Amino acid sequence: MIRTAAAAACLLACAGAVSGQVVINEVYPNPGGPASTADVIYEYIELYGEPGMDLTGYAIGQVIGGTDPEGDDIPNNAVEIDEAFTLDGLTIGPDGFLVIFNDDAGASAIEQLLPAGANGAGFNDTFIPSPPEDAGNLENDGSATFLLVRRRPNHDIVGGVSVYEPGYAFRKDVNQDVDFDGKLDFGIESGGAAQLDPLQIIDEIAWSNEGGKEYVRDSEQEISETVGFNPDFASRVEYYNENPMLGLRTNGSGMTVPTRTADEEFVYGDMIALAPSLEVDPTRAGGPTDPNGDGFQDIDVAGFELTPGAFNDSAAAGVTQFRFVRGDFDFDGEVTADDESIIAASLGRNLDEQSDCLDEFGMPIIDPSTMQPFQCWVEGREANRILAMMNMDKTDGTGGGNAPDVTQADIDAFNAEFTFCIADVTIDGTCDPSSSDGAATLSDFSCYLSLWSNSDALADITTTGTCVPGAGGDGVDLSDFSCYLAEWSQGCP
Repeated sequence: MIRTAAAAACLLACAGAVSGQVVINEVYPNPGGPASTADVIYEYIELYGEPGMDLTGYAIGQVIGGTDPEGDDIPNNAVEIDEAFTLDGLTIGPDGFLVIFNDDAGASAIEQLLPAGANGAGFNDTFIPSPPEDAGNLENDGSATFLLVRRRPNHDIVGGVSVYEPGYAFRKDVNQDVDFDGKLDFGIESGGAAQLDPLQIIDEIAWSNEGGKEYVRDSEQEISETVGFNPDFASRVEYYNENPMLGLRTNGSGMTVPTRTADEEFVYGDMIALAPSLEVDPTRAGGPTDPNGDGFQDIDVAGFELTPGAFNDSAAAGVTQFRFVRGDFDFDGEVTADDESIIAASLGRNLDEQSDCLDEFGMPIIDPSTMQPFQCWVEGREANRILAMMNMDKTDGTGGGNAPDVTQADIDAFNAEFTFCIADVTIDGTCDPSSSDGAATLSDFSCYLSLWSNSDALADITTTGTCVPGAGGDGVDLSDFSCYLAEWSQGCP
């Protein structure tokens, strides 16, 4: 059963708290003005996550997919990891932000703009060694992908410091796709491929430019509409578990199809003037679908500005950036019995989970050196979900630290913090188990009876005959009805 309720005691105690996730929040690779003067002081990448989160072991990079305007799968521009930065020793700031900025000119204008609650570090200090190269500017041309990664081939952490072993490839000037098929190389492709995969991608954002390739795991994380211009920036304002299906677009074949998840998560485009304004040009920008539009119309982003080290809230554009919600594991912005079910089923899960790497046909990708399938890591939303659950109790590990997996203490902390009224299955008299109105009425009883009579999965609220509201998993039977009747008789708190 799905319920929308949280323990009243937590409403104030947890206000403003975020859960244990981290995402790419803002990228600004192409400031207005000459690259020699603007890029070297205004470029930055911003992460948003849990205040104090240690990012040792993580890295972030810009992966360039070149251009291919002829569509012949022969790139006209370099395909390479343009820049890559280690996050070892860095933490998310007290306000939830970490900003990596270009300081190639010796000082960064972005560093001066950061509020006191944001942490920051320069390109030069975080640059992953790539002899004989040094840190440089982010690439302005070609399709671009930004990857926040954790586990990497031929990489280890020893004493809190990265060790780059022979063959390590997530670094500057490495060609990540020698056969130009839009997939990171496993090192088994012809043409002297480096081994990038299996790479654990925690978050990603990409856009196309002149037919180049993108390197997201799922095309849902690629912005669709960048025809005719190469975005200067992308700024996250939402974070969805899956495509919310809010808008429409016309694809390359002229068909009307849903917008992608990234279309609904980011404001993106060009700047209105030189870099110091950090203001978006509304005539060359896109963003989430306007709820008052025709499905094709984006929100009006006039007045929207980039906000390094701060939430992307814009009164002028009517935009309020999402905040992670503690206990919200399906990223719908509220804590429900769905989240209770997720954490109850996640005991023992951790970020180092692996499974067979699969190709586009669903077949295992074989490592010729072992003749066994390559092992891929848990990634994306699922990785952030695990992070969020692991952090429900941060003292459940050895010596009072945070355990590296989801423990019973995490589950107990969730259950102690959030309560749900299992009997409330209607809203304003309408049978809608995804909502609630805080009361258990005759309408709720009738709603549940209908669900139970039809053996609807939403009526399954017990486990092996034991009344554990919200658990389910053993099918709809008489014990479910008895459980609901007992809950309904007690009413909602």
